[in-house]
Amino acid sequence: MLKEFRVKNFKGFNDEFVFKLDQVREYGFNNECIKNNLVNKAVVYGENSSGKSNLGFAIMDISLHLFDGARIMPYSTFLNLDSTESEASFTYIFKFDEDIIEYYYKKDSTRKLTFEQIKENGNLLFQYNYVDNKMINKIPNTSTVKLENNIANISMVKFIYNNSDLDKKSPIYRIVDFASNMLWFRSVRNFEFIAPNIQAEDINEFIIKNNLIADLEKFFNKNKLNYKLDKFNHFGKEILVAKYNNGIAPLTDVASTGTMSLWLFFYWMHKNTNISFLFIDEFDAFYHFDLSRDILLNVLKNPNYQAVLSTHNTFLLDNGIMRPDCYFIINDNKILPISDKTNKVIRQGHNLEKMMISGEFE
Repeated sequence: MLKEFRVKNFKGFNDEFVFKLDQVREYGFNNECIKNNLVNKAVVYGENSSGKSNLGFAIMDISLHLFDGARIMPYSTFLNLDSTESEASFTYIFKFDEDIIEYYYKKDSTRKLTFEQIKENGNLLFQYNYVDNKMINKIPNTSTVKLENNIANISMVKFIYNNSDLDKKSPIYRIVDFASNMLWFRSVRNFEFIAPNIQAEDINEFIIKNNLIADLEKFFNKNKLNYKLDKFNHFGKEILVAKYNNGIAPLTDVASTGTMSLWLFFYWMHKNTNISFLFIDEFDAFYHFDLSRDILLNVLKNPNYQAVLSTHNTFLLDNGIMRPDCYFIINDNKILPISDKTNKVIRQGHNLEKMMISGEFE
């Protein structure tokens, strides 16, 4: 699980930005939001341009250099344009069982690696400087790997992973395994996603090929969308259709924007069933507030992955859904749980939405 993330000189983050997921309080409710004493489910609030989307981009940056199939990020500017520094830095601190693994790296303006480093429980295990080619390598079972054979100049961590017989408790194996199942997506700008080694495909084809039509219909109906679905051969290609009393229509023709967003959520939850870390940007931008709550509860009930969802919807600020140490506010280059944004002791009976609207967490 991700314990802490730091980023500096990336996009809107000029100074170091720190996202801590280990500031767990002793609340006695909604403990499904916590796992291994870390925040397992988080909701992030913030004004427009506060950094919510950039936080997701920053966390997913690891996939660009560790996986061949990773998509290019949906942005062009990489370094912070107010900074005089020439590199961006990223730090991932993971907790695997009782071990703390830190993966730190730097990239230049072209997004090329200039430095990589791994620590395990505070001990330096690996370090490589791409500028002067100096290296420290204490990773077990990698002594026979000829790093000079990395003629493609890919990530040294990736090179070792691909060319070594690593134990599953090796820090490199753990980092790559976690990162391989990270997923970021949003529906506000068409079909945008970041997922290592997953290629874009037609959602119609995926649903039909995997016999998920009945499941999708049930999912829609559960969320008060009373569609009757089927498949139809349209000029040699099977598509999803909605059935009516007097005919059928392609689902894409009759579905609202909110329905399409819900369809996309269903797709990703079935496309990658081994998710380690999920980031959904503006996850409920097109949802009715009741549907927003239902989708959040859907995410909460699955303890197998860590999730961060960004939103502007204060209706979701509710101790009946989550807990104060799992609701975060991002502003002024900082992100803190609302439990740390007030001098009051927040109890289960407090109305968090009312406190937010009244400015209690400013």
